[in-house]
Amino acid sequence: QVFRHVLPVILYGRNDRSRLMAFGLHARKQQAPTHSLALVEVRKTEFSTIWHDAILRDIYLDKAWLAFDRGVWPSREVPCEHVRARAPLVQLTNFTVGSKVEVRFPSTEQCPASWALASISPQDSGKKGYICVNLHSHKSTSKEVIVPTSSLRPVSEIPAIDPLVLCRRAVPVDDDLQTWLSMPDARGCLEQVRAETGLHLAIPGYISPNFSLEADATLELDAAVLIGSEAATHKGEMLLKVHLLHQREVEAFHKRRTRKLAMLQELESKGAGADARAFFKVDADLVGRTCGKGGERVKKVERDYGVEIRIVDGSEEGAPKTILIHCDDDDAAEQARQELELARMEYEVPEERVDWFQANQTLQGIIKKAGLAFANWKGSSLELCGDRESLETAVLLLDSHNEYFVVFQEMDRQQDEIQQSFEKLEAAAEAVGLGPSSRVRRPSKKRDAQPDNHRSWSAGNGQRTTGKDGSDAGKHEDAAPARSWRKVRHQDVATDR
Repeated sequence: QVFRHVLPVILYGRNDRSRLMAFGLHARKQQAPTHSLALVEVRKTEFSTIWHDAILRDIYLDKAWLAFDRGVWPSREVPCEHVRARAPLVQLTNFTVGSKVEVRFPSTEQCPASWALASISPQDSGKKGYICVNLHSHKSTSKEVIVPTSSLRPVSEIPAIDPLVLCRRAVPVDDDLQTWLSMPDARGCLEQVRAETGLHLAIPGYISPNFSLEADATLELDAAVLIGSEAATHKGEMLLKVHLLHQREVEAFHKRRTRKLAMLQELESKGAGADARAFFKVDADLVGRTCGKGGERVKKVERDYGVEIRIVDGSEEGAPKTILIHCDDDDAAEQARQELELARMEYEVPEERVDWFQANQTLQGIIKKAGLAFANWKGSSLELCGDRESLETAVLLLDSHNEYFVVFQEMDRQQDEIQQSFEKLEAAAEAVGLGPSSRVRRPSKKRDAQPDNHRSWSAGNGQRTTGKDGSDAGKHEDAAPARSWRKVRHQDVATDR
């Protein structure tokens, strides 16, 4: 029983259950099909000779609840004695004058399709495929009309519905499956139960029907209504409960699947940047610097601006990557992008100034103060990398630093001129005998600090003098002026330094 009735539900889920028959999953002995009461015909009164097409929704006590195709007429409650099952279509081939037939009239915008009682007229229609009939009516005399022969059928002898021989059984459905009852899959399942158990009707409905309220489409279906004999409804209930047992698992699976697919779609849309407030491209070699050590830059931006940042790889290895910024505020996304995005630029330096830039320690201070990610030399240009504000600050500081090149160049020129003047003065002093023949060495601070009684070379005949300790007693008369000039010279050099 389980494999015959449950396995099809597991295998096909929401698919049309009519497909199950093709796989021979029903091994039970075939029985004569029971005529369905889903499609019925209804007349307005017990004397009416016109039967209108209708759809049976439920039977409760001696009343039938009917609906009409395309809602031509509103749903209504009628006595069961005015309702009969719809007869199968049988094509008439023998037309005997005076014999009774029923004539088919198609539906209109104001009236559903119907069958009207008539009799064959002796009059000739004069058209092939058409025949004259006299319509019967309990209100007036018969009316003669010409109709196609294909619209005739024998008078239906199907009796009206007898509620005394029918048993109604409403099988409650859990809240989780009430939505499923309104789906085509539920109707297919109930039709399968009806065909297998010999029921006349198996449709979604209500445990306690209130026909005056059922016209409200907002009411939630809460039961499966089974109508037929006592034995058929009992068997149908058992079979239906097996279906419902496993349908709960199927519905739970579909809900989980739908929820996970929604989550997957959301993640895919985030990954693709469909709902990103801002994004920018990053070269593959800058991704690490953009994220920071251990992702500290990304974490800081997410914390400061309340955003979520995702990195999407490029289509190829080494291709630029995309940084996506997700949040609810456009301003926050733009501020986060400006702080996180790194840009490159080249600062051009004239070739004659490259050595001065590289030798000067000020450049390292500028890079640090501006907050640049890095700065590298490329020939005569300096490649800068950082956010936009850092780049603007670095350019401002470098321009200011660059302006001092001319000033330092002028200072070097003046220094050289002063040095040359001293050298000329020393040469002139040697020429007049005011200094040693060899080039006078620049005195050091240690030499300047020596006392006067230390040894020194005289500016006259080269004889050495002695101090107070008595060594080198000889003393040239011009020694004193030479020492006086050297003292002045040493003070000038120290001042210049």
